[in-house]
Order: sequence, then structure tokens, then C-alpha cells
Amino acid sequence: MTDLNRWIDRIVILFSFVMLGVSAWGMSASGVFDFALYQDEKLIWHLVRSSGILAYVLLMASTVWGLFLSSQIVKEWSPGPISMTLHSTISWLALLLGLGHGLLLMFDDYFTYTLSTIFVPFTGPYRPEVVGLGTLAFWLLLIVTLSFPFRKRMGHKSWKRLHYVSYVAFGLVTIHGLFAGTDGEHPGFRLLIGISLILVVLLLGIRLGKGQKVGQRPTRRETTREAG
Repeated sequence: MTDLNRWIDRIVILFSFVMLGVSAWGMSASGVFDFALYQDEKLIWHLVRSSGILAYVLLMASTVWGLFLSSQIVKEWSPGPISMTLHSTISWLALLLGLGHGLLLMFDDYFTYTLSTIFVPFTGPYRPEVVGLGTLAFWLLLIVTLSFPFRKRMGHKSWKRLHYVSYVAFGLVTIHGLFAGTDGEHPGFRLLIGISLILVVLLLGIRLGKGQKVGQRPTRRETTREAG
């Protein structure tokens, strides 16, 4: 059974990397990256787009890695402290790129953004509803990411419950990415979103399934067998 679990873990991880590669190829083939920044007058806008896409990829990677950890998929070959450090690092990188994604809007000439309209949800001049979802997700992710150093003080159960907020934030960012900017129209970006959602939902289903098995009480027959 142990060998079978190892092969399942390897297949899931391999599938994840293959899907990421396919989504990257789809984005490249759709022409998302086909522009010369040094000749483009919309340099800031392209930086806003690229930082947003990269922040989403990192957020997806952090979410998937967190599900790997909670599902114990990487337990047998990835040490716990290293796994948690990697999870925390990716989360901080996603958060910082998301912050840069928002702050760059202050330097764009198309819309006038201020610090208040960037950090206060649903107050911006451009599509305030869906852009506000991204701002709200940023604050949720900030709370979750800041909790990493306080894991022991909070207790595992409380810390674990707080991290369920990250799934809400991932959903909000996904809606933000699809409807807030122009990249939502590109097939490659939609492919990235679709694959990310499939990965997260699939791994979340595996995580919940394993959690239910752990929480099940042994039947009377199993208890009798163990006693005998």
C-alpha cells in the first residue's frame, strides 16, 4: 500500500507540473507575451498585467503546495520544516507581487489611482466591483500569511481554520483576474485559470476525503478484531 501511495503522489505532482507547462504554452501561443516593452508607451500597464499574472501563478502554487502538505502527499519525501518554509516563502512572494500589481496603478496615466483607492476595496475608478474583490483578497491573504510565524502560539487547529480563508481569497482573485483586466479575454489566460481551478478543486477534494477517513470511528467489527 505504501508503494502504491508513493506512485499516486508522484503521478499527482507530475500532472500538476504538466498542467502548468500546458497553461504556460497556451499563454505564449495566444500572444500574451508578444510585445516589446522598451518600444511600448504602455509600459506601466504591461507591468501591471505581468505582475498580476505572476502573482496569481504564485498564489496558485502556494495553494496547491498547501494542499499537498495538508493531504500529506509530500510527507514521505519532503521534510516538514522545509515544506512549511517553502509554503510560507511562496505565499509572501505572491503577496508582494500582488502589492506591486496594485501600487503600479498609481503610475498609469489611463486611470487615476491613489493609495486610498488601491487599499480600500470597491472605491477605485475602474470596474470597482471586480477590482475590489482583488483588494479584498489581498487583505485576506495578508492575514493568512502573517499567521505563519504564530502557528505554535495560535495552536494547530485555530491556525488550520484560519487558512481556510486562503481558499476564499483564491476564488476572489480568480474572479478578479477573469473580469478586471483585458487578459481575461485571452485563451491562454483562461486556460491558466481553468487548470488552476481544476488543480485546487481536485486536491481540495482529496484533502477533504482524507480528512473524513481520519475522522471516521472504527466499526464494531474493526474494534473487536483489534481487541482480539
